[in-house]
Amino acid sequence: MLLYFSYCASGWYIMRGNLAYVGQQYGMAGWFVNDVWAFFLGGLLPFVLYKFISSFEMRSLAVRLVALPGTNRAQGLEKFRRGLDVTVIIANAVLFAMKFMYLALPMYAYIIDMIVNPAVTILAVSGYMFYAFKKDYVEKSAFKIVLMQAIGAFVCVYGLLAILNMLLSVA
Repeated sequence: MLLYFSYCASGWYIMRGNLAYVGQQYGMAGWFVNDVWAFFLGGLLPFVLYKFISSFEMRSLAVRLVALPGTNRAQGLEKFRRGLDVTVIIANAVLFAMKFMYLALPMYAYIIDMIVNPAVTILAVSGYMFYAFKKDYVEKSAFKIVLMQAIGAFVCVYGLLAILNMLLSVA
């Protein structure tokens, strides 16, 4: 639940602009075009994408790591997943704080959003990956698989979100 709220906070500013524009263009009721709806709708798509892709990636990692010889990796993967969720929550909180700059630069919000979101999140996840490597959540011999799959998933998610943001900002 906290993960969803962090995505809501991170996406709030952009969704405020989207709802204001759509509400003005299509004459939507004021009860729907407000900050509360913007907060909850702003995190819906990123949260669903993150949960879908992360659950798929964790299952895939579990299957790939079980095939390798070694000790029980299920507990390490669970710690890794929880730590990754906490890292994303922290990255979204940092993004929420950084997005106050949109008040000064409202016309560039979409461009800044496409650059800042992936940069901050991938930087935070990369830092967590270093921490997870040092804490030995996954055996060092299998860590390259985890690293490539986790960073690759974030690059894919934020690439998809950037494309969606570009399409929605033009439409």
